[in-house]
Amino acid sequence: MCSERVIVLKFGGSVLRDATSVRKVGHEIYRWRREGWKVVAVVSALAGRTDALLGQARGDAGSAHDLAFALGQGERDASALLLTQLERIGLPACCATPEEVGLVAEGDPLDATPVSLGDTELRARLDRDGVVVFPGFVAIDREGRHVTLGRGGSDLTALFLAHALGAEKCRLVKDVDGLYTADPNDRTNAPARFTTCSYDDALATDGSIVQHKSVRFAQRVGLTFELGGFNGVHPTTVGEPSHVDVRAHPAPPLGVAVAGAGTVGGGVLSLIRELPELFEVKGVACRDPGKHPELGELGVPVVQDAMSLVDGADVVVEVIGGTETALELARSALGAGRDVVTANKALLAEHGAALRKLADERGCDILDAASVGGGVAVVERATAAPVRRIRGVLNGTGNFVLEEVRLGASQQDAVRRAQELGLAEADPSRDLDGRDVIDKLRVLAQRTGLGAGQGVERTPIPEDGLENAAAFRYRYVGTLDSAGARASVERVEPGDPLFDLPGATNAVVIERDDGSVETLRGLGAGRWPTAESVVADLLSLARTRSGALAHV
Repeated sequence: MCSERVIVLKFGGSVLRDATSVRKVGHEIYRWRREGWKVVAVVSALAGRTDALLGQARGDAGSAHDLAFALGQGERDASALLLTQLERIGLPACCATPEEVGLVAEGDPLDATPVSLGDTELRARLDRDGVVVFPGFVAIDREGRHVTLGRGGSDLTALFLAHALGAEKCRLVKDVDGLYTADPNDRTNAPARFTTCSYDDALATDGSIVQHKSVRFAQRVGLTFELGGFNGVHPTTVGEPSHVDVRAHPAPPLGVAVAGAGTVGGGVLSLIRELPELFEVKGVACRDPGKHPELGELGVPVVQDAMSLVDGADVVVEVIGGTETALELARSALGAGRDVVTANKALLAEHGAALRKLADERGCDILDAASVGGGVAVVERATAAPVRRIRGVLNGTGNFVLEEVRLGASQQDAVRRAQELGLAEADPSRDLDGRDVIDKLRVLAQRTGLGAGQGVERTPIPEDGLENAAAFRYRYVGTLDSAGARASVERVEPGDPLFDLPGATNAVVIERDDGSVETLRGLGAGRWPTAESVVADLLSLARTRSGALAHV
């Protein structure tokens, strides 16, 4: 069994419609990873793809097994698209196929029923990477031939894997927020929504939302599962006595003002514009609007004075960098009762405690996941339970430079390359002299109480003199414990979680008071990992609002 909780998420064709929807699926997976779950993501083909393949292959396939293989191409393609998106945001993940993990099904080759799963491979990949993307709908028979699980069969794939893995949770992510007594789009009859639903009542629905064959499997093995929408708070739980309630009115979109339109700010704007049901951009502030003509397409105010955007927003995203203007903006927004999302570790290192106090006094929040670790969920996991030590590579730029030097580049060339890739600022000194790492450790000290008020030590990355050998690696390591915060170059040996970290990868080892250890990995620098972390905080705010307004 995996040491962390496991959730199986299923994404069907109603959710996976195009490239934009694949990014939404990435948000959903990232949500569960940062909450400490290992994720098996079962995917269907993109909407309409299976029917298109059926039309193309029906006259050409030589046998039912050949047709099954052809029909499964849609799921394989969707899996590859999703894996590419997860790599883009810096979330470690891998794909697995039925052949690789031994998902065996029996019966009609085009309507088969899964009967067994190999004992080790899927669990091993899940333990190694934390996320496994799995094509639904398809399996192999005992002779290794391809079969499919019938129309809607990805539901069955997800439920079978959840049962076989002993997963703590299985959720079918749909384009509706739960299971209804009738078509939820029928405004005339106003169907009721199930908060919980018995197997029999689920089987009494028309089968368009959840495959009946899957429900019968869950009933046979006693598996409860959830059915809900993207970023959902109150899914329907299937497998419990039925209870219905009136349909909840969705929360209105959060009004978001974005301060900063650079690398990260531009990424945030791009992502939240794809979620109009959750977010409405109220305005953008940047130093020189003339340099960003693309912002005119937003149809919202584009200003230099960030403070002018506070009154019209529910939440202010601060990604301008620096501390002076950022501090004024954060104080103004929190003082007005607006939530703040920031990626500014320098701001938080100096003023985080006072800003959190102000937020508490005004009944709002300041969210800072993007300030530490880029796309690695360090803040969320470090604050999940009491910790006694945090040790890790917390600066993607510094790690990239050390790796390039190890491979033969000069430090100057390595820094230039990092800048070309968008991993380093024009002035990379904070990344190389340890200030960036210390800022992040100070943020973690504020959030965890670990080492707060104790000493701070840092040693810059030397410009030369680092010997290279296959038997070890040099890493710029930040450590936070009861003695305080320290940052310096360390030589790490094979077997150390910090040894195998290519490029801008970060890794953090969190040792908890109860003796448990959690290791996190992912990209710690770059536009999309950091923007993803900012958007994850915004999605968290949206869930909080939705939960407060839901009628359950």
